Amino acid sequence: MWQRNDRTSHIGEGSNRQDNRLGDVDQSDLFRAALNLDEAAVSIFDASSRLQYANPAFCHLYGQPVTDQHLGSTAEKLSLLLVPACGSQIAASRCLVPTELKTGDIEECTVALANGTRIGIVHHGLPTGGWCTRHVREIEELQRVGAINELISFQSLIDQVHDYLWVKDKSSRFVFANVALAKDHGFSHPSQLVGLTDFDLHCQEAAHLFRSTECEILESGFAMLDREEKVVDATGQEKWLSSSKMPLRDASGQIIGIIGVARDITLRRRAEALGQRASELEEASRQLEAALERERQVNALQSQFVAMASHEFRTPLTIIDGAAQRLTRRDQLDAEFVSTKAEQIRSSVARMVELMESILSFGRLEAGKISIVLKPCSIGDILSACCDRHHDWDRKHHVSLRLEPLPKIVAADASALEQVFTNLLSNAAKYSPHSPEIEVRAWSDAQNVYVTVRDRGIGIDEDDLPRMFERYFRARTSSGIAGTGIGLNLVRQIVELHEGTVSVASRKGHGSTFTVSLPAAASAAHPANRAPQTKEQLKR
Repeated sequence: MWQRNDRTSHIGEGSNRQDNRLGDVDQSDLFRAALNLDEAAVSIFDASSRLQYANPAFCHLYGQPVTDQHLGSTAEKLSLLLVPACGSQIAASRCLVPTELKTGDIEECTVALANGTRIGIVHHGLPTGGWCTRHVREIEELQRVGAINELISFQSLIDQVHDYLWVKDKSSRFVFANVALAKDHGFSHPSQLVGLTDFDLHCQEAAHLFRSTECEILESGFAMLDREEKVVDATGQEKWLSSSKMPLRDASGQIIGIIGVARDITLRRRAEALGQRASELEEASRQLEAALERERQVNALQSQFVAMASHEFRTPLTIIDGAAQRLTRRDQLDAEFVSTKAEQIRSSVARMVELMESILSFGRLEAGKISIVLKPCSIGDILSACCDRHHDWDRKHHVSLRLEPLPKIVAADASALEQVFTNLLSNAAKYSPHSPEIEVRAWSDAQNVYVTVRDRGIGIDEDDLPRMFERYFRARTSSGIAGTGIGLNLVRQIVELHEGTVSVASRKGHGSTFTVSLPAAASAAHPANRAPQTKEQLKR
């Protein structure tokens, strides 16, 4: 032990002063005894940087049996004695002298001795202006204590987090967890989870799922991020968690476990489910409203159809009745008059037959009972017959037929196609009251036969074109012109039953062109007969 004694002897009278001096000596001895027993090396320097005290642990640490002659030596001189132990005078000076220290301040550093031992140096500023230094050999112990303190601070921090945090070993046993995870699984403290597995916390199905996932992570080394999983908590309530798990590696990079974090998203999932249900109900409501609106429109169109059909029948019947009355009122009937009236009657009857055929065919289509019989036939012959028949009852319009090279035969239902082309010719005449020319053209390519019916009548509004083949629909330009609104819908369905298409091109005031496209394949390419079509098949 090094100790410098600068106490001044006092000569005085009376026992009190002597007792006080003895008391001082006793306290000093007690102080030295305590420092001598300290396992840490301790040195004390005064304000002049002179050594006042060094305990036995100091001498042992630096390997110097320093004698009392060194007491009062400057720190610089003393550092020379410590060079062998410290490896350099700079290191020795760091062990003895702080860089800048005020009363009450603490300055810490670490120094590596010549033998490789790392020691901790802690300088404390004294009220006298000097300093006291502790030289701690067990730097590893200090680090361990510091690590423990950091861990305690970390535990305190993560216990404030509401998300679940945990660490598991390679056997999926908990080695660490936070308060949120412990509490929500019925434990009062996270330490109670240590050593448990998911099989102790969850049902078998969920535990097997978690273990399987963690085995994949341990084997692959890849993280699993933001997987949504359903669990059952300690109260038996189902919860949804958004979990992320990743491999935990040691300093050498070896996987030693799993670290995980999970967030309770139960409320979010419920909100999403309610939102989805609300969206579904809203969509169902929209669909129902749309269906009701369509039904209202269909009902209105049906009422309009009934009124127009009645008018359509009434017109030819009126013509027939008028012609018959005039025939019965004339005393003498010349041949020309009879012929004219007979022509009117025939034309009206033909119109009624055409109208009845359309209505009956439309009804069969709606009921799914129409039968399309595919047989070899000639498109040219069908068109010629339709044009001739139209000419017989409509002398106001001139129909020109242009037949370009066509297949000799196609597989089709001749009577059904006659309805198609008769309907298109009738419409062309009806909607061209002041334009007598109607052009019919037919041609083909390798795949299809094409037929166009063109008029130069009132045309169709552009906005109405997409709806021209809808049931009961009538274009705005048809206002004031008799019609049922079922003819073009019937045309489309018959053409589609032949696996063909029908389209319209028109401009208001410039007439319309309807184009029918039918497969050009011969009858051998098609079944001889097509079974009656169902309503669902008709709407494909």
